[in-house]
Amino acid sequence: MTRMRAIDAAVHVLEREGVTVAFGVPGAAINPLYSALNARASITHILARHVEGASHMAEGYTRAVAGNIGVCIGTSGPAGTDMITGLYSAAADSIPILCVTGQAPRARLHKEDFQAVDIAAIVRPARSAGPFPRRSAFASPIRRAGSLRSQAITISSS
Repeated sequence: MTRMRAIDAAVHVLEREGVTVAFGVPGAAINPLYSALNARASITHILARHVEGASHMAEGYTRAVAGNIGVCIGTSGPAGTDMITGLYSAAADSIPILCVTGQAPRARLHKEDFQAVDIAAIVRPARSAGPFPRRSAFASPIRRAGSLRSQAITISSS
């Protein structure tokens, strides 16, 4: 059986779900995704100056044409927390967007390590406050990554 890296599977899922444009800011924890996007060259990346701006760009992209899925990409830690502003802005108007972040290894979480923020845990309480975010998850074990991204796109486009 042919094996595929999880990060390549993630890009494949995004392609299969019709994602053609993503907005974001590269950083250490998300660079493997950027490398996979570069290798496939099927999803156009638009570099933002700030991750919060990228999340607002994703919202605008979703609004622009029916059927668009705005995707925002950022690294771990502060970039993930910066996405929350755009996520709530989109939620206020019931505009679905997909935010993808890098994540520090689980062993570093909750230990006051540099940029080791558990973004899935930070966003989780917000789910009960309104319609979005409808799903937040930590893709571990890594074999869940493709399934989670596919679920996220299905949820965000419904």
